[in-house]
Amino acid sequence: MTTGRKIGNLIIALLMIVGAVLLVLLQEEGLWVVALILCVSLFVYGVRQLIYYITMARHMVGGRMIMYMGILIIDAAVFIVSLYGDSQILIMLYLIAAYLVSAVFEILHALEEKKMGAPSWKRTFAFAVGNILIAALCGIFIRSGIVALYIYCGGLVFSAIQRIVNTFRKSEVLYISP
Repeated sequence: MTTGRKIGNLIIALLMIVGAVLLVLLQEEGLWVVALILCVSLFVYGVRQLIYYITMARHMVGGRMIMYMGILIIDAAVFIVSLYGDSQILIMLYLIAAYLVSAVFEILHALEEKKMGAPSWKRTFAFAVGNILIAALCGIFIRSGIVALYIYCGGLVFSAIQRIVNTFRKSEVLYISP
């Protein structure tokens, strides 16, 4: 990882921690801000997928699936915004789903690392277990918006710590200088 990318990751992690603190201070409007963050992040990810499809993936095998995923993700983002006034529980279900999907991908990544003999598989697996615990806590306190907001903020701090740890992890790639 280049120095610029490390600095960028540290800045993003610090912004995540500051955002978690601000969400705790907002309390009543915090769940709306969480819905807005979830919506914007899904929308940006969907647009990135569509741009990737237009620029490169349309020439690949299975590239059409990337276009469909981008469209579905943008639809989910619009759906979240339209549901906020009606049901905060559905927004929390989306949040739980996001944590669980992230945990599944991290578990698969950890199993792949273990198969390859990488020593960092334990850390990746621990982060996956952390995401599962955050999703479970959100599910338990789904009716209480404030408690779920605190759990979300804890998950945001957890993700920031994960980003900081991954930033300072030693690179396992050998560089050969000319």
